[in-house]
Amino acid sequence: MRALKALVIGMGVLIVAGLVVLAYAIVDKAGKPEAASVAQSSIFIPKGAEIAETALGEGRIALRLTLADGSGRLILIDAATGRVTGTIELKRQP
Repeated sequence: MRALKALVIGMGVLIVAGLVVLAYAIVDKAGKPEAASVAQSSIFIPKGAEIAETALGEGRIALRLTLADGSGRLILIDAATGRVTGTIELKRQP
């Protein structure tokens, strides 16, 4: 009878421990965002322009271009969709 009581208590502890691990796994999985898939897209840069620098941050990609005439341009791209969200012309003061 003592062995049966110990066996039942041991199984109860295992069930509780399993539920705790399962709850932790669910909470851990729910707290992490899914990896966003990047859509395939094409971005056209002006003829004669070169990509001088790239940067990635806050869901955006920034390309700094050096244009053929010596001026520059920033192209801002949404990293999730691959769409151009804006351009900024960089000009020197005369």
